[in-house]
Amino acid sequence: MIKFPASKMGAFYMLLSALCYVASASILREFGDKYSSFQLTFIRSLIAAVIVFPIFFQQRKICFFLPNRLIMHIAVAGFSYLGILFWFKAATILPVGDLFALQFTTPLFTIVFAIIFLREKFDLPSCFATLIGFFGVLIVLRPGILAISFGAIAALFSSVGYASVNTVIKSLSRNTSVTTIVFFGNLFLVPIALPMAVYNWTSPSLNDWPAIIGVSCLSTLGYFSITKGISLAPAQLVQPVNFMRMPLAALAGWIFFSELPDFWTWIGTIVIFISTTFAVRRGAAKH
Repeated sequence: MIKFPASKMGAFYMLLSALCYVASASILREFGDKYSSFQLTFIRSLIAAVIVFPIFFQQRKICFFLPNRLIMHIAVAGFSYLGILFWFKAATILPVGDLFALQFTTPLFTIVFAIIFLREKFDLPSCFATLIGFFGVLIVLRPGILAISFGAIAALFSSVGYASVNTVIKSLSRNTSVTTIVFFGNLFLVPIALPMAVYNWTSPSLNDWPAIIGVSCLSTLGYFSITKGISLAPAQLVQPVNFMRMPLAALAGWIFFSELPDFWTWIGTIVIFISTTFAVRRGAAKH
């Protein structure tokens, strides 16, 4: 059997995650406005928990009693809920390319939160690169020139949610296995998502169930692919592959919805990507 280097496998999994998320967002654009984001988030969470349980049970690494640092595990689930909820909302409103342009802000928010809450060291070049990244966000949004849509705000809130998850996991992973974090994160996500889903529930038609299940499975596979990719290769090596989300999203938007990101969205995305990659590489070099 051919064994590929870990760096190549890491890049492969990051590319797979890009394909999964772009496909998920494209499907959502077709039917997502029929159902509440609260409902879709709960269904996704339930399916993810069902998928996760047998995988981690088979590994026999899970303690089925309450884990240590319970509040931190609940925080992972809570921030994941916000990230997923706002992502679903943004995906039903924004053009696919614009959604993924704004999603590149997640590493920027992660850097800021790690400095504030985890007291990670930073230097002036990294700080400057992060500020340039947020300037790229302004290029995409162009406040004062274009009206900032609720979809764009939801996309940024989603990035904040996912960045918060990354920050808590950084702290939690110091003495807890990634397997345990992912398992309990998905397990606690179900009861968190349930109340609002019940309140906003609309019974899906039989024709929509395949799409709903497909979106849930694709987004779950995308999440696992990112986790696997980062575990196999350093972030500074796999991070550039993340940029493939943008051309893939633009292609999907063009094929399925006859829409393409405009010139300034591409410029802003490139600014965000370059600044993020610089900051990630510099942070990895210091460690």
